[in-house]
Amino acid sequence: MKEQINNLRELQEVDLEIDRIDAAITTGDEELQEQRTSIEKLQGAIAEYREKLALGAERRQLLESEVQEAQALIKDRQNKMMKVQTNREYQSLLKEIEDAKNANRQREEELVRLLEQDEYLQKKDEEQSALLVGEEASLAEQTASREAETVKFAAKRQKMNKDREAKAKKIKADLLRKYELIRAKRDGLAMAGVNKGVCYGCYMNVPPQLYNELLREDKMHICPTCNRMLYHSPDKE
Repeated sequence: MKEQINNLRELQEVDLEIDRIDAAITTGDEELQEQRTSIEKLQGAIAEYREKLALGAERRQLLESEVQEAQALIKDRQNKMMKVQTNREYQSLLKEIEDAKNANRQREEELVRLLEQDEYLQKKDEEQSALLVGEEASLAEQTASREAETVKFAAKRQKMNKDREAKAKKIKADLLRKYELIRAKRDGLAMAGVNKGVCYGCYMNVPPQLYNELLREDKMHICPTCNRMLYHSPDKE
């Protein structure tokens, strides 16, 4: 049994290394995805700024046209005032002129606000566009680096898989099945070292009798708390 326990320990070391490789690949992919998401947000913000700029330009064009039309109306009514013969006509023309002037003042105030808004949006557009260029360059660099790392990880994992197959063949079928079941339920850690009566899978004390039996290494034992396969590990810190 001692040999089988050692074989299981070696298998677990290989499995843990494979898990580390897979985790590194996943982490790298997640980092790239975070960069892509950041770029998409920047692109969305820039598109929003530019849409608002376009709408502002349309609104300015409309206001400027209305201002010109109102100025033409004012000039026309001022000319007509020179020819009116009654006070009623005079007052009517005067009111039209005042209304047109008031409307133009409001339009001009809105034009000023639109110009200020456009200045702000243009500045934000330039800032975000510059940031986007940097983010895209960084993503391209990280993607190239990640692809190179993935090739190395894939080669290493292939080698580890072959090593795992060789080590798994040395283990009895029933023990291997139990190991695989526990590993699947216990976050990849099927075996736990025990030192001075403490299981280093769950950090709980094992019964003294179980610990004494564990020292003999003539039988596979299971932790009563975390249900992991146990082995004596005198060098465990």
